[in-house]
Amino acid sequence: MRIKDILKEEVERISFSREEILKLSKVANDFIASLKKEGYRAYIGGSLAKGTMVRIGGLLSSGKNSKRLQDVDIFVVFDYSEDIVELEKVLKKIKLPGKLKKVHGSRDYFQIICSSGDDSGEPDGVLLEVIPVVKNKDPEMAENVTDVSLSHVNYVVKEIKKNPEIADEIKLAKAFCYANRCYGAEGFIRGFSGYSLEVLVIYFGGFVKFLKGIQKKQVVDPLKYFKSEREILSELNASKLNGPVVLVDPTYKYRNINAGLGLESFVKFVNVAKDFLKSPSLGFFEKKEICVEDLKKFAKDKKASFVEIDLMTDRQEGDIAGTKMKKLLDFFARELARKQQKILKKEFDYLGGQKAKGYLVVEEKMEIELRGPPVGLEDAIKAFKKAKGGKVFKKKGYYWYKGKSGVAEVLKLVKKVEREMGANSKLI
Repeated sequence: MRIKDILKEEVERISFSREEILKLSKVANDFIASLKKEGYRAYIGGSLAKGTMVRIGGLLSSGKNSKRLQDVDIFVVFDYSEDIVELEKVLKKIKLPGKLKKVHGSRDYFQIICSSGDDSGEPDGVLLEVIPVVKNKDPEMAENVTDVSLSHVNYVVKEIKKNPEIADEIKLAKAFCYANRCYGAEGFIRGFSGYSLEVLVIYFGGFVKFLKGIQKKQVVDPLKYFKSEREILSELNASKLNGPVVLVDPTYKYRNINAGLGLESFVKFVNVAKDFLKSPSLGFFEKKEICVEDLKKFAKDKKASFVEIDLMTDRQEGDIAGTKMKKLLDFFARELARKQQKILKKEFDYLGGQKAKGYLVVEEKMEIELRGPPVGLEDAIKAFKKAKGGKVFKKKGYYWYKGKSGVAEVLKLVKKVEREMGANSKLI
Protein backbone atom coordinates (compact mmCIF):
# COMPACT_ATOMS: atom_id res chain seq x y z
CA MET A 1 0.00 0.00 0.00
CA ARG A 2 1.07 3.58 -0.65
CA ILE A 3 1.78 5.65 2.45
CA LYS A 4 -1.11 7.96 1.54
CA ASP A 5 -3.55 5.02 1.53
CA ILE A 6 -2.13 3.65 4.79
CA LEU A 7 -2.60 6.97 6.58
CA LYS A 8 -6.11 7.42 5.19
CA GLU A 9 -7.14 3.99 6.46
CA GLU A 10 -5.57 4.65 9.86
CA VAL A 11 -7.38 7.99 10.24
CA GLU A 12 -10.70 6.23 9.57
CA ARG A 13 -9.85 3.56 12.15
CA ILE A 14 -8.88 5.92 14.99
CA SER A 15 -11.37 8.75 14.43
CA PHE A 16 -14.67 8.95 16.29
CA SER A 17 -17.85 9.31 14.30
CA ARG A 18 -19.98 12.44 14.63
CA GLU A 19 -22.51 10.49 16.70
CA GLU A 20 -19.80 9.25 19.09
CA ILE A 21 -18.44 12.77 19.53
CA LEU A 22 -21.95 14.01 20.29
CA LYS A 23 -22.40 11.25 22.91
CA LEU A 24 -19.12 12.13 24.60
CA SER A 25 -19.97 15.83 24.47
CA LYS A 26 -23.40 15.18 25.99
CA VAL A 27 -21.90 13.34 28.99
CA ALA A 28 -19.48 16.23 29.50
CA ASN A 29 -22.02 19.01 28.96
CA ASP A 30 -24.60 17.41 31.28
CA PHE A 31 -21.97 17.30 34.01
CA ILE A 32 -20.94 20.91 33.28
CA ALA A 33 -24.60 21.95 33.58
CA SER A 34 -24.72 20.38 37.06
CA LEU A 35 -21.68 22.43 38.08
CA LYS A 36 -23.18 25.57 36.56
CA LYS A 37 -26.22 25.21 38.80
CA GLU A 38 -23.83 25.35 41.76
CA GLY A 39 -22.31 28.56 40.44
CA TYR A 40 -19.17 27.11 38.85
CA ARG A 41 -17.65 27.87 35.44
CA ALA A 42 -16.51 24.74 33.62
CA TYR A 43 -15.45 23.96 30.06
CA ILE A 44 -14.62 20.93 27.95
CA GLY A 45 -10.88 20.82 27.34
CA GLY A 46 -8.28 18.45 25.98
CA SER A 47 -8.53 16.65 22.66
CA LEU A 48 -12.34 16.65 22.58
CA ALA A 49 -12.41 20.45 22.59
CA LYS A 50 -9.59 20.63 20.03
CA GLY A 51 -10.99 18.04 17.62
CA THR A 52 -7.90 15.82 17.93
CA MET A 53 -9.36 12.93 19.92
CA VAL A 54 -8.28 9.43 18.92
CA ARG A 55 -9.50 5.98 19.83
CA ILE A 56 -6.73 5.12 22.32
CA GLY A 57 -8.50 5.37 25.68
CA GLY A 58 -6.87 4.33 28.92
CA LEU A 59 -7.41 1.16 30.92
CA LEU A 60 -9.59 1.17 34.01
CA SER A 61 -7.85 -1.99 35.23
CA SER A 62 -5.56 -4.72 33.99
CA GLY A 63 -6.39 -8.30 33.11
CA LYS A 64 -9.23 -10.00 31.24
CA ASN A 65 -11.91 -7.82 32.82
CA SER A 66 -10.20 -4.53 31.95
CA LYS A 67 -12.29 -1.74 30.45
CA ARG A 68 -11.22 0.84 27.92
CA LEU A 69 -12.18 4.36 28.87
CA GLN A 70 -12.16 7.48 26.75
CA ASP A 71 -10.69 10.44 28.62
CA VAL A 72 -12.57 13.74 28.51
CA ASP A 73 -11.06 16.75 30.28
CA ILE A 74 -13.31 19.16 32.16
CA PHE A 75 -11.66 22.36 33.39
CA VAL A 76 -13.33 24.04 36.36
CA VAL A 77 -12.20 27.67 36.55
CA PHE A 78 -11.56 29.46 39.85
CA ASP A 79 -10.59 33.07 40.50
CA TYR A 80 -8.41 32.14 43.46
CA SER A 81 -6.57 28.92 44.34
CA GLU A 82 -7.95 29.07 47.90
CA ASP A 83 -11.44 28.35 46.51
CA ILE A 84 -10.43 25.04 44.91
CA VAL A 85 -10.91 23.19 48.19
CA GLU A 86 -14.68 23.66 47.81
CA LEU A 87 -14.79 21.60 44.58
CA GLU A 88 -14.62 18.24 46.34
CA LYS A 89 -17.55 19.13 48.59
CA VAL A 90 -19.64 20.13 45.58
CA LEU A 91 -18.79 16.96 43.64
CA LYS A 92 -19.86 14.83 46.61
CA LYS A 93 -23.10 16.79 46.87
CA ILE A 94 -24.37 16.82 43.24
CA LYS A 95 -25.60 13.86 41.23
CA LEU A 96 -22.70 12.49 39.20
CA PRO A 97 -22.78 10.34 36.03
CA GLY A 98 -20.42 7.82 37.61
CA LYS A 99 -18.08 6.92 40.47
CA LEU A 100 -15.93 9.73 41.92
CA LYS A 101 -12.23 9.28 42.60
CA LYS A 102 -9.70 11.81 43.93
CA VAL A 103 -6.26 11.78 42.31
CA HIS A 104 -3.24 13.30 44.05
CA GLY A 105 -0.77 15.30 41.98
CA SER A 106 0.94 18.70 41.82
CA ARG A 107 -2.65 19.83 42.31
CA ASP A 108 -5.32 17.29 43.22
CA TYR A 109 -7.96 16.61 40.60
CA PHE A 110 -10.90 14.20 40.22
CA GLN A 111 -11.97 11.37 37.97
CA ILE A 112 -15.54 10.29 37.31
CA ILE A 113 -15.78 6.83 35.77
CA CYS A 114 -18.95 6.68 33.68
CA SER A 115 -20.41 3.54 32.13
CA SER A 116 -21.27 3.68 28.43
CA GLY A 117 -24.75 2.42 29.19
CA ASP A 118 -25.07 0.53 25.90
CA ASP A 119 -23.66 -2.45 24.03
CA SER A 120 -21.50 -0.52 21.59
CA GLY A 121 -18.45 -1.64 23.51
CA GLU A 122 -15.99 0.97 22.25
CA PRO A 123 -15.16 2.65 24.44
CA ASP A 124 -16.63 0.77 27.40
CA GLY A 125 -17.13 4.06 29.16
CA VAL A 126 -16.08 7.65 29.65
CA LEU A 127 -13.52 8.91 32.13
CA LEU A 128 -14.25 12.51 33.03
CA GLU A 129 -11.10 14.16 34.37
CA VAL A 130 -12.25 17.13 36.44
CA ILE A 131 -9.34 19.53 36.66
CA PRO A 132 -9.42 22.71 38.75
CA VAL A 133 -7.61 25.67 37.15
CA VAL A 134 -6.99 29.20 38.38
CA LYS A 135 -7.88 32.00 35.98
CA ASN A 136 -4.82 33.95 34.90
CA LYS A 137 -4.11 36.64 32.34
CA ASP A 138 -0.34 36.18 32.43
CA PRO A 139 1.02 32.61 31.99
CA GLU A 140 4.12 33.63 33.94
CA MET A 141 1.92 34.09 37.00
CA ALA A 142 0.29 30.65 36.70
CA GLU A 143 0.57 28.69 39.96
CA ASN A 144 0.33 25.34 38.19
CA VAL A 145 0.93 24.13 34.63
CA THR A 146 -2.75 23.14 34.36
CA ASP A 147 -3.69 26.82 34.72
CA VAL A 148 -2.54 27.44 31.13
CA SER A 149 -4.43 24.46 29.69
CA LEU A 150 -7.29 26.57 28.32
CA SER A 151 -4.71 28.68 26.48
CA HIS A 152 -3.43 25.47 24.89
CA VAL A 153 -6.94 24.62 23.70
CA ASN A 154 -7.41 28.08 22.21
CA TYR A 155 -4.09 27.92 20.35
CA VAL A 156 -4.69 24.49 18.79
CA VAL A 157 -8.32 25.29 17.85
CA LYS A 158 -7.17 28.51 16.17
CA GLU A 159 -4.50 26.65 14.15
CA ILE A 160 -6.92 23.92 13.09
CA LYS A 161 -9.39 26.55 11.86
CA LYS A 162 -6.61 27.87 9.61
CA ASN A 163 -5.87 24.36 8.31
CA PRO A 164 -8.65 21.84 9.14
CA GLU A 165 -6.73 18.90 7.63
CA ILE A 166 -4.04 19.22 10.30
CA ALA A 167 -6.43 17.68 12.88
CA ASP A 168 -6.19 14.28 11.17
CA GLU A 169 -2.40 14.63 10.96
CA ILE A 170 -2.31 15.21 14.72
CA LYS A 171 -4.46 12.12 15.29
CA LEU A 172 -1.95 10.03 13.31
CA ALA A 173 0.94 11.32 15.42
CA LYS A 174 -0.87 10.47 18.66
CA ALA A 175 -1.84 6.98 17.47
CA PHE A 176 1.69 6.30 16.18
CA CYS A 177 3.39 7.35 19.42
CA TYR A 178 0.83 5.50 21.55
CA ALA A 179 1.31 2.27 19.58
CA ASN A 180 5.08 2.52 19.97
CA ARG A 181 5.08 3.28 23.71
CA CYS A 182 6.37 6.84 23.52
CA TYR A 183 3.10 8.72 24.17
CA GLY A 184 2.28 10.16 27.57
CA ALA A 185 3.91 12.59 29.98
CA GLU A 186 3.69 10.14 32.91
CA GLY A 187 6.98 9.66 34.75
CA PHE A 188 7.18 5.96 33.87
CA ILE A 189 6.78 6.72 30.14
CA ARG A 190 8.41 10.15 29.72
CA GLY A 191 7.09 10.36 26.18
CA PHE A 192 5.46 13.06 24.07
CA SER A 193 2.44 14.71 25.67
CA GLY A 194 -0.69 15.18 23.57
CA TYR A 195 -0.18 18.95 23.49
CA SER A 196 3.47 18.64 22.40
CA LEU A 197 2.43 16.42 19.47
CA GLU A 198 -0.26 18.92 18.47
CA VAL A 199 2.23 21.80 18.48
CA LEU A 200 4.91 19.81 16.62
CA VAL A 201 2.60 18.54 13.88
CA ILE A 202 1.21 22.06 13.38
CA TYR A 203 4.77 23.42 13.22
CA PHE A 204 6.10 20.86 10.73
CA GLY A 205 2.88 20.87 8.71
CA GLY A 206 1.83 17.22 8.89
CA PHE A 207 2.48 13.77 10.36
CA VAL A 208 5.11 12.53 7.88
CA LYS A 209 6.84 15.92 7.89
CA PHE A 210 6.93 15.71 11.69
CA LEU A 211 8.53 12.23 11.58
CA LYS A 212 11.23 13.51 9.24
CA GLY A 213 11.73 16.96 10.76
CA ILE A 214 11.98 16.08 14.44
CA GLN A 215 15.00 13.85 13.75
CA LYS A 216 16.97 16.84 12.44
CA LYS A 217 15.69 19.75 14.54
CA GLN A 218 15.98 19.47 18.32
CA VAL A 219 15.14 23.08 19.18
CA VAL A 220 11.72 24.25 17.96
CA ASP A 221 10.27 27.74 18.43
CA PRO A 222 6.93 27.70 16.53
CA LEU A 223 6.16 31.43 16.86
CA LYS A 224 9.81 32.55 16.62
CA TYR A 225 9.79 34.24 20.01
CA PHE A 226 13.58 34.11 20.07
CA LYS A 227 16.19 35.28 17.56
CA SER A 228 18.29 32.11 17.72
CA GLU A 229 18.68 28.70 19.32
CA ARG A 230 21.43 30.15 21.50
CA GLU A 231 19.02 32.74 22.90
CA ILE A 232 16.44 30.03 23.64
CA LEU A 233 19.01 27.96 25.53
CA SER A 234 20.13 30.97 27.54
CA GLU A 235 16.66 32.36 28.32
CA LEU A 236 14.86 29.16 29.37
CA ASN A 237 15.35 27.69 32.83
CA ALA A 238 18.35 25.35 32.70
CA SER A 239 16.42 22.63 34.57
CA LYS A 240 13.92 22.53 31.69
CA LEU A 241 16.55 21.99 28.98
CA ASN A 242 17.66 18.46 29.86
CA GLY A 243 15.40 16.70 27.36
CA PRO A 244 16.38 15.70 23.81
CA VAL A 245 13.96 18.18 22.18
CA VAL A 246 13.31 21.75 23.32
CA LEU A 247 9.85 22.95 22.25
CA VAL A 248 8.93 26.54 23.08
CA ASP A 249 5.28 26.81 24.15
CA PRO A 250 3.39 29.08 21.72
CA THR A 251 1.27 30.30 24.66
CA TYR A 252 4.22 31.05 26.98
CA LYS A 253 7.70 31.62 25.56
CA TYR A 254 9.63 30.59 28.68
CA ARG A 255 8.17 27.08 28.88
CA ASN A 256 9.67 24.00 27.23
CA ILE A 257 6.68 21.75 26.48
CA ASN A 258 9.00 18.75 26.08
CA ALA A 259 10.82 19.14 29.40
CA GLY A 260 9.43 15.75 30.47
CA LEU A 261 10.45 13.89 27.29
CA GLY A 262 13.06 11.25 28.16
CA LEU A 263 15.97 10.23 25.96
CA GLU A 264 14.96 6.56 26.13
CA SER A 265 11.49 7.28 24.72
CA PHE A 266 12.85 9.70 22.11
CA VAL A 267 15.45 7.24 20.81
CA LYS A 268 12.74 4.57 20.60
CA PHE A 269 10.53 7.01 18.66
CA VAL A 270 13.30 8.03 16.23
CA ASN A 271 14.17 4.40 15.46
CA VAL A 272 10.59 3.35 14.78
CA ALA A 273 9.95 6.53 12.75
CA LYS A 274 12.90 5.65 10.49
CA ASP A 275 11.56 2.12 10.08
CA PHE A 276 8.08 3.41 9.20
CA LEU A 277 9.38 5.91 6.63
CA LYS A 278 11.52 3.20 5.07
CA SER A 279 8.75 0.60 4.90
CA PRO A 280 5.33 2.05 5.90
CA SER A 281 2.51 -0.25 7.05
CA LEU A 282 -0.54 -0.20 9.30
CA GLY A 283 1.34 -2.45 11.72
CA PHE A 284 3.22 0.58 13.05
CA PHE A 285 -0.08 1.89 14.45
CA GLU A 286 -0.90 -1.31 16.34
CA LYS A 287 0.24 -1.41 19.94
CA LYS A 288 2.24 -4.56 20.55
CA GLU A 289 2.55 -6.18 23.94
CA ILE A 290 6.04 -6.96 25.18
CA CYS A 291 6.83 -10.44 23.86
CA VAL A 292 8.57 -12.40 26.60
CA GLU A 293 9.35 -15.30 24.27
CA ASP A 294 11.16 -12.95 21.85
CA LEU A 295 13.22 -11.56 24.71
CA LYS A 296 14.11 -15.08 25.86
CA LYS A 297 15.14 -16.05 22.32
CA PHE A 298 17.24 -12.88 22.02
CA ALA A 299 18.95 -13.73 25.32
CA LYS A 300 19.62 -17.29 24.18
CA ASP A 301 21.07 -16.14 20.85
CA LYS A 302 23.38 -13.72 22.67
CA LYS A 303 24.28 -16.33 25.32
CA ALA A 304 23.01 -13.89 27.93
CA SER A 305 20.69 -14.14 30.93
CA PHE A 306 16.99 -13.33 30.71
CA VAL A 307 15.76 -11.58 33.86
CA GLU A 308 12.07 -11.16 34.75
CA ILE A 309 11.12 -9.04 37.75
CA ASP A 310 7.79 -8.52 39.51
CA LEU A 311 7.53 -4.90 40.67
CA MET A 312 5.10 -3.72 43.34
CA THR A 313 4.30 -0.55 45.27
CA ASP A 314 1.80 0.73 47.81
CA ARG A 315 1.62 4.17 46.20
CA GLN A 316 -1.36 5.71 44.36
CA GLU A 317 -2.11 3.81 41.15
CA GLY A 318 -1.40 5.55 37.87
CA ASP A 319 1.48 7.95 37.32
CA ILE A 320 2.77 7.84 40.91
CA ALA A 321 2.77 4.02 41.19
CA GLY A 322 4.13 3.50 37.69
CA THR A 323 6.91 6.04 38.17
CA LYS A 324 8.02 4.56 41.50
CA MET A 325 8.32 1.08 39.98
CA LYS A 326 10.06 2.33 36.82
CA LYS A 327 12.60 4.23 38.93
CA LEU A 328 13.36 1.05 40.87
CA LEU A 329 13.94 -0.89 37.64
CA ASP A 330 16.17 1.91 36.30
CA PHE A 331 18.15 1.93 39.55
CA PHE A 332 18.61 -1.85 39.32
CA ALA A 333 19.83 -1.46 35.71
CA ARG A 334 22.31 1.27 36.71
CA GLU A 335 23.66 -0.86 39.56
CA LEU A 336 24.08 -3.80 37.19
CA ALA A 337 26.07 -1.61 34.81
CA ARG A 338 28.15 -0.26 37.71
CA LYS A 339 28.96 -3.84 38.67
CA GLN A 340 30.20 -4.54 35.12
CA GLN A 341 27.08 -6.36 33.91
CA LYS A 342 26.24 -5.50 30.29
CA ILE A 343 22.54 -4.79 29.67
CA LEU A 344 21.49 -5.68 26.13
CA LYS A 345 17.75 -4.99 26.50
CA LYS A 346 15.47 -3.40 29.10
CA GLU A 347 11.66 -3.29 29.07
CA PHE A 348 9.14 -1.96 31.59
CA ASP A 349 5.46 -2.89 31.49
CA TYR A 350 3.02 -1.10 33.82
CA LEU A 351 0.17 -3.53 34.44
CA GLY A 352 -2.18 -1.03 36.07
CA GLY A 353 -2.95 -0.61 39.75
CA GLN A 354 0.18 -1.12 41.84
CA LYS A 355 1.96 -3.77 39.77
CA ALA A 356 4.44 -3.81 36.92
CA LYS A 357 6.90 -6.12 35.18
CA GLY A 358 10.53 -5.52 34.38
CA TYR A 359 12.50 -7.47 31.79
CA LEU A 360 16.26 -7.39 31.28
CA VAL A 361 18.66 -9.25 29.03
CA VAL A 362 22.07 -9.20 30.72
CA GLU A 363 25.54 -10.45 29.84
CA GLU A 364 26.52 -11.60 33.32
CA LYS A 365 29.99 -11.60 34.86
CA MET A 366 29.91 -13.70 38.00
CA GLU A 367 33.26 -12.35 39.20
CA ILE A 368 34.62 -8.85 38.68
CA GLU A 369 37.81 -6.97 39.49
CA LEU A 370 37.37 -3.93 41.72
CA ARG A 371 40.04 -1.29 42.27
CA GLY A 372 41.36 -0.35 45.69
CA PRO A 373 44.00 2.14 46.90
CA PRO A 374 47.10 3.05 44.86
CA VAL A 375 50.48 1.47 45.58
CA GLY A 376 52.34 3.48 48.23
CA LEU A 377 49.47 4.28 50.63
CA GLU A 378 50.48 1.69 53.19
CA ASP A 379 47.79 2.38 55.81
CA ALA A 380 45.03 2.30 53.19
CA ILE A 381 46.45 -0.88 51.64
CA LYS A 382 46.61 -2.56 55.05
CA ALA A 383 42.96 -1.70 55.75
CA PHE A 384 42.00 -2.79 52.24
CA LYS A 385 43.68 -6.19 52.65
CA LYS A 386 42.00 -6.67 56.02
CA ALA A 387 38.55 -5.76 54.65
CA LYS A 388 38.92 -8.08 51.65
CA GLY A 389 40.33 -11.00 53.56
CA GLY A 390 43.74 -10.75 51.99
CA LYS A 391 42.44 -11.68 48.51
CA VAL A 392 44.06 -8.76 46.76
CA PHE A 393 46.56 -8.27 43.96
CA LYS A 394 48.57 -5.48 42.31
CA LYS A 395 47.87 -4.21 38.79
CA LYS A 396 48.70 -0.94 37.00
CA GLY A 397 49.81 0.86 40.16
CA TYR A 398 46.77 -0.11 42.26
CA TYR A 399 45.64 -2.88 44.57
CA TRP A 400 42.61 -4.83 43.35
CA TYR A 401 40.39 -7.65 44.53
CA LYS A 402 38.04 -10.10 42.86
CA GLY A 403 34.46 -9.94 44.08
CA LYS A 404 31.21 -11.74 43.41
CA SER A 405 28.78 -10.13 40.98
CA GLY A 406 25.92 -11.11 38.68
CA VAL A 407 22.20 -10.33 38.73
CA ALA A 408 21.41 -12.07 42.04
CA GLU A 409 24.29 -10.34 43.86
CA VAL A 410 23.31 -6.89 42.59
CA LEU A 411 19.66 -7.48 43.51
CA LYS A 412 20.75 -8.04 47.13
CA LEU A 413 22.14 -4.49 47.15
CA VAL A 414 18.98 -3.10 45.57
CA LYS A 415 16.74 -4.81 48.14
CA LYS A 416 18.41 -2.73 50.85
CA VAL A 417 17.12 0.55 49.42
CA GLU A 418 13.70 -0.53 48.12
CA ARG A 419 11.75 0.91 51.04
CA GLU A 420 13.30 4.33 50.49
CA MET A 421 12.35 4.18 46.78
CA GLY A 422 8.71 3.38 47.50
CA ALA A 423 8.62 0.10 45.55
CA ASN A 424 9.86 -3.47 45.85
CA SER A 425 10.89 -6.25 43.51
CA LYS A 426 10.91 -10.00 43.19
CA LEU A 427 13.15 -11.93 40.84
CA ILE A 428 11.18 -14.55 38.88
